[in-house]
Amino acid sequence: MKKWFLSVPALLLCLALLPVSALGMAPDGWGEPAATTAPPFSFRGGVTWNMSRDQVRKLETGTLTERSQESWSILYPAGRVEVSRYQADLVYMFFNDQLKMITYDFGQDGTAADYAYLTGALDSVYGEHTAPDPGIVAGLMDQIYPGYYNAERLTSLVGWEAGEDTRVYLYYYEPTAYAILYVMSGSGTGAPGSYNTTGL
Repeated sequence: MKKWFLSVPALLLCLALLPVSALGMAPDGWGEPAATTAPPFSFRGGVTWNMSRDQVRKLETGTLTERSQESWSILYPAGRVEVSRYQADLVYMFFNDQLKMITYDFGQDGTAADYAYLTGALDSVYGEHTAPDPGIVAGLMDQIYPGYYNAERLTSLVGWEAGEDTRVYLYYYEPTAYAILYVMSGSGTGAPGSYNTTGL
């Protein structure tokens, strides 16, 4: 792993080096989503999948740091960002200068009550969560550190279909550290509720 990746939380940046095959898609699968009647997934301030780094920079407030290695590039703010009623590290991940993944890392600061609140907040945005196989996220991480992020290490994994083109995962990757991972893929919709859903 290149030295520049060591300066940002390892979990966030390791995902930026993820091979396309880890998502079960060939590079051609990263094309524009098929036209549907549902609106495309929209993230903070109107960021959408397949945007370039320059397009994301125009929508994100503050200074963004950029790192690149081969086909992958990442952008991340210098400080933490607001996510619901919490603060998290944010990383945008691009394959061939097209946005494909986004991660919020809450680090070691949270409690079980915080995790439950985020689960409810995400439910209120995307509909009732499912309990996907932890091997899905473990498989992504295994491309970076084989055997280190095994399914047993990822606990309380929950997932959502967020529109036609997005899958969202919330999971612990350490006993008290958790993250949200947004991945471009095929998916469904949910409805908002009374939670603070800023940034979700």
